[in-house]
Amino acid sequence: MAVTTEEIWTGFRSKLLTYIRARSRNSHDAEDILQEVFLKVHRRVGSLQDDNHVAAWLYRVTHNTIVDYYRKMRPTPTDVDPIAVSEDDIPVAERSLAPFLADLVADLPAIYAEALTLTELEELTQTDMARRLGLSISGAKSRVQRGRAMLRDQLLACCEVELDCQGHVVDYESRAAQPWPEDCSCGPETTERPR
Repeated sequence: MAVTTEEIWTGFRSKLLTYIRARSRNSHDAEDILQEVFLKVHRRVGSLQDDNHVAAWLYRVTHNTIVDYYRKMRPTPTDVDPIAVSEDDIPVAERSLAPFLADLVADLPAIYAEALTLTELEELTQTDMARRLGLSISGAKSRVQRGRAMLRDQLLACCEVELDCQGHVVDYESRAAQPWPEDCSCGPETTERPR
């Protein structure tokens, strides 16, 4: 004899609701999930082959329904509007310092200069850079990290840099007494810098 949706509702409603409540965020979600479970049960009860496995089948349907319910609620990348950064949003000090970073990058050993040029200026991913240069992905990541560290060390040896909470340069000045060192490409002799 085939089991009916009404028999399942009567026999399992409270047990399933307890199971769902333990795995849901609140009682409203639990009630919604329970309704979805019984809609699925109603549609599929005829496909149940063995009445002796009703409980196992119900809990599997219930578990999958809980997972599906919360998966639908998760935001997808298309739901999020990217925030475009305009040239005006970049601090003036950072814009004035940026051209001189190219000089500092050029002073790095060739393999690190190439890694930074490809990833930071040409905006390749590290995976694409690895493919282009015939490196392993970990080798490419290592070159970029070392190049960034060398660039940071060069910049900090020359200048004191102040960053905001987002990592943007808000101000910089020479670490040496005025006049700035000749080899410091970010000195005021080469450009007017904001005050």
